[in-house]
Amino acid sequence: MSSEDEELSAEELAGIEQYENSEEGQAPLAPNPGAELSKLFNKTAEMQECIATADSISNQLNEADTVAVKLQVPRELLRLTDFLEKKRAIAAGVEPLPTAEVLNQVLLNELHDQLHRLIVSPAGFRYYRQLWNRFCDEQNAPEQKIADPDAVEEGEEGPF
Repeated sequence: MSSEDEELSAEELAGIEQYENSEEGQAPLAPNPGAELSKLFNKTAEMQECIATADSISNQLNEADTVAVKLQVPRELLRLTDFLEKKRAIAAGVEPLPTAEVLNQVLLNELHDQLHRLIVSPAGFRYYRQLWNRFCDEQNAPEQKIADPDAVEEGEEGPF
């Protein structure tokens, strides 16, 4: 019994068991055309490359194997970084970290986030979303296309 089950009352557990044993609960799940389309899409050369690259990077990632890079950051953004780091340090009751360490962590966080998104939801990247949408057109499944989250419908204004 999982910890979730322990939080359910006997009445709730009985209701779940009744449903699971009912005709409706035993019925096979309806086919999911999007899932089948995704399986086909993941077999394309582009997605095989995406999956292989993301998996390789994820599996070989070694935080100690670093390369120094030089960044050109506008002075006022460094001022912003220092300002926010001082506020974070005050809230945490610690000394502020040096700006270079803060920027390094910001960049690492962003790159880790990109890797995670590439693995779990490559369509979050415009390139793969466009590939998916073309694939949907080729498969005669326009209802499976993913809208551009940045697109603004004609006649609509942006959020501000």
